[in-house]
Amino acid sequence: MRRRSFVATIGAVLAVPPRLCEADSRCSTSAGGLTAHDYRAYLAAFNRHDFAGFGRYYTEDVIFEGRGGNFRGRNQVLDFYRGVQTRLRESLSIVDLIVGPQGIVADVLTTLYVLQDWPDFPAGPLRKGQTVRSQNFIWYEVADGRFTHIRSAHYRYL
Repeated sequence: MRRRSFVATIGAVLAVPPRLCEADSRCSTSAGGLTAHDYRAYLAAFNRHDFAGFGRYYTEDVIFEGRGGNFRGRNQVLDFYRGVQTRLRESLSIVDLIVGPQGIVADVLTTLYVLQDWPDFPAGPLRKGQTVRSQNFIWYEVADGRFTHIRSAHYRYL
């Protein structure tokens, strides 16, 4: 999807004029109390497997919907990622980032490096030593500086 189409589509979903935050900018627009800078700090904590660091961005009753499963509550989400980290290393990098008053939408590149075979991985079987790269949209609803609802959707392998 082209950048302008992405921005226009997400603007319609957020029902507000969003602000595209270039991957290396310090966009000051706030989404429910979070800025693009805050989002980058969240991703940095996620990428270094700092569960307390990225977990603080979730409300107690956060809803997570993604290819790996559906979870409700900070503890369920963190338990899921703790289990994932025993089998693979996951890192995310921003392609595009849109910040609106009540939400953030990120177009991200995901890299999975598989540490052990995982034949029943929810998104498909994985083999030790395999590296899987994909591009995904992640939509975060935000209130009071925390994520209340996260939806992740894969749209292509790289």
